[in-house]
Amino acid sequence: MVIKSQQIVGIAGAFALVGGALWASSALFSPPTDMPSVEISQVPERSWAVEITDLGPVEPTPEKRTAANR
Repeated sequence: MVIKSQQIVGIAGAFALVGGALWASSALFSPPTDMPSVEISQVPERSWAVEITDLGPVEPTPEKRTAANR
């Protein structure tokens, strides 16, 4: 199937027309009157931390070696 440039322009124009119609129709609808809200408050909670120690490279035992780590 051969697609001509006229078809591409026509399809792009159709998408633009539909998009413009949707954009124009959105102006006709009023936004909802009851707007939701978000309230953020700090909870008095104790925090904790994790300390990570680097052990360096660890060689697996010969039984656990696979082709991936040879």
